[in-house]
Amino acid sequence: GENGKRFAVVADEIRKLADRVGGSTKEIRGLIDDIRAAVNTTVMTTEGGSKAVEAGAQQFSAVAIAFRQIVSLVRTTTEATREIELSTKQQSTAVSQVNIAVANVAQAARESEVSSSQTLQTATELTKLSRDLMRLIQPQAST
Repeated sequence: GENGKRFAVVADEIRKLADRVGGSTKEIRGLIDDIRAAVNTTVMTTEGGSKAVEAGAQQFSAVAIAFRQIVSLVRTTTEATREIELSTKQQSTAVSQVNIAVANVAQAARESEVSSSQTLQTATELTKLSRDLMRLIQPQAST
């Protein structure tokens, strides 16, 4: 029903967020490797002279850009984590609602069972009374 739909939506959102977090993690790894490579290149080029210093400055600029990207990705990951937390809380609430609904259905089934048992008992008593009444009426009908 409605709870199942909400549960499916929450589960789908969690899956999407997890995919985004995974992608961000891979991108961060790549950026760290790029930074490492840029730093190595910067060290080698500074040893080469004034042209190498200029190239190193460019590499350092690339590192700064990469760090800004890392900061941005960390923010995205933090937001995704918050959304996952919220989705998990919503999912927990939905599960609690499902548990309550299941308990209500079980209670209704127990009540129905008791009612059916009482109905059967009443029907049995009425059948017995009908037979007793027939026995009382039949001797008088034959006279």
